[in-house]
Amino acid sequence: MNKNNFKVEGVVVLYNPEINILNNIKSYINKIEKLYIVDNSENINEKLIDRIKQISDKCIYINNNGNKGIAHALNVGANKAIINDANWLLTMDQDSSFEDDNFDSLLEFAYNIDSYKSIGIISPLHSTHLNDSKEEEVDVEEVLTVMTSGNLVNLDILKKIGFFKEYYFIDSVDTEYCLRLNINGYKILRYNKSILEHNLGELTIHKTIFNKELRLYNHNKIRKYYITRNKLLIVKEYFRYFPKLGLSYIKSVFGDLKNVIFHEEDKVEKIKYMLKGVYDFFTNKLGNIN
Repeated sequence: MNKNNFKVEGVVVLYNPEINILNNIKSYINKIEKLYIVDNSENINEKLIDRIKQISDKCIYINNNGNKGIAHALNVGANKAIINDANWLLTMDQDSSFEDDNFDSLLEFAYNIDSYKSIGIISPLHSTHLNDSKEEEVDVEEVLTVMTSGNLVNLDILKKIGFFKEYYFIDSVDTEYCLRLNINGYKILRYNKSILEHNLGELTIHKTIFNKELRLYNHNKIRKYYITRNKLLIVKEYFRYFPKLGLSYIKSVFGDLKNVIFHEEDKVEKIKYMLKGVYDFFTNKLGNIN
């Protein structure tokens, strides 16, 4: 790829960010042209936002005037990057960061790849509480789906197949886009030599009746709603292309319900909202729960 055509801009989506957002942004800001900071918070933390703006003149703050969902925020950043003639969009969560030279290695891999026109996403390896292993057998893997954070999204391809679907609002936004890439013949590559530190939330560990260890994130009732509804939406839209994935999603909805019943707190409210997610799926109520 010609270096003159290798232009990377980024977007990070904020929602009630904490102080660690400062170091997270610093872990990648110097390697990209601009960073669009799209704030979905209902109540803006003006002091923290001022400190974010002071990190670099590359930081472009955008108040989204309330929570319009992660898909909308990503699309705001993508549109800005496209207007600015960027080729790749780095999509970041506020709780994610690159350590050492991991982002440099991801950029180097993307720059040197020959078949970039057929690649929709280049992803790092996500290091999370559920998967903290940093040893992989191969350097590069073609995968079906990846999480949003840390990805380099090919903007030429995004323009061809469409932007992130905003009626998902949050949850499964990344999965849906990845599946759409696949059915349109584009690849998703995971570069395992680049590690992204990705925080999925507060982890709790439970023992099953068979004395096995069960790790759960105990999402609140609103997240339970979106997770349930959007998993079913993925099944509806993509089962004919990916039946194995569809069956696993149906199974996981029942698994989520079982975990709430036997292991999580606030059971009644969470079950109520999960059932609302099922109802809204069948009645085609999408977008924001409100």
